[in-house]
Amino acid sequence: MITKSHLQRLYQWSLNTDFPLKKEGITSNYMGYEILICYLKYGKKKIFYPHKSLSKSIFDIIVKPEIYSLTYIQYPSKLKAKPHRDYNPYNKKFKRIQLPIKIPNGNKSYIEWMDTGERVYWEEGKVEIFDVERLHQGANESDEKMNFLYIDVHLDLEVELCRV
Repeated sequence: MITKSHLQRLYQWSLNTDFPLKKEGITSNYMGYEILICYLKYGKKKIFYPHKSLSKSIFDIIVKPEIYSLTYIQYPSKLKAKPHRDYNPYNKKFKRIQLPIKIPNGNKSYIEWMDTGERVYWEEGKVEIFDVERLHQGANESDEKMNFLYIDVHLDLEVELCRV
């Protein structure tokens, strides 16, 4: 289980960490906008990077095998993401915990599901859980960047939804 306490620790850690962001090439090329990313736990071998920046309290959360990956990502301002499904590198169903770290004010950034038309507006610290293999689009219509922590987890892992 991922508890509210786990999510609060991850949120505070993300707010206070200067991540070594790099351009993510595949999504940037396909979608037509540049995102910056730091893979903290990723890949079939579950590589942890940068290991020295992971405190024991953070490492103890993300080392669990039911947590497939942990990624810090920065989206640009004036972003309009075309309809897409996120890539699944795990060869099994998963769900994504999306923890908004820095979101512009004014209901200008959202994710929208193409099958239902449901639009979810991002709020800093408000945990959302999605099946990102569903067709969706998104936007950041503000003049500011937005930052997230994405946590891909086993489909059956219990997660305590909360605002951190």
